[in-house]
Amino acid sequence: MIAWGSLLSCNKWKDKKAVNDPRLTNPYCNDPNAVNYNVGFPGKPDNTICIYPTDLFRGTYLVKDSIYKDDTLFIRADSFLMTIQALSQTKLSMTGFCPSGSSLSMTAGISYIATIDTNVGDTTTRSIGQTFCRIQDTITGTLTRDLVDTTKLRINFQVVSDTGVTSYLGHAMKQ
Repeated sequence: MIAWGSLLSCNKWKDKKAVNDPRLTNPYCNDPNAVNYNVGFPGKPDNTICIYPTDLFRGTYLVKDSIYKDDTLFIRADSFLMTIQALSQTKLSMTGFCPSGSSLSMTAGISYIATIDTNVGDTTTRSIGQTFCRIQDTITGTLTRDLVDTTKLRINFQVVSDTGVTSYLGHAMKQ
């Protein structure tokens, strides 16, 4: 048995005009690219309070790291100043790791992690990453912003070179 039916309507549906609720005064970021997207919702959208991924990392840091060869042999501990500049809402430039002053490009995400961009190598290459201090070196890794201490970054870099694999593990404190 087949049932047939139809719906009839007299007038086309019209949305009611939005009501401006005076109780909703809390400003919130309404940009989905921001780290604090929708924090404070409901309220009034105010994108001037947005915090973008690069805002979590930019600044000058005192780096204290330990360097390991092939992830097991401790080589040395080191400390130096590192500077991170915002190039856009997600792109960063980091200097301080190489004595030559060359910079590393990174991409920051809303998850409080910045990753070194890959611009060297492909799926057929032994090591992919970004050229480091020498043309023979490629670096990969991340910076992670501490969720509790807003002045602290964790460093986890790996350098592949003609002499082997070197790991840079440490932390950086904002100056």
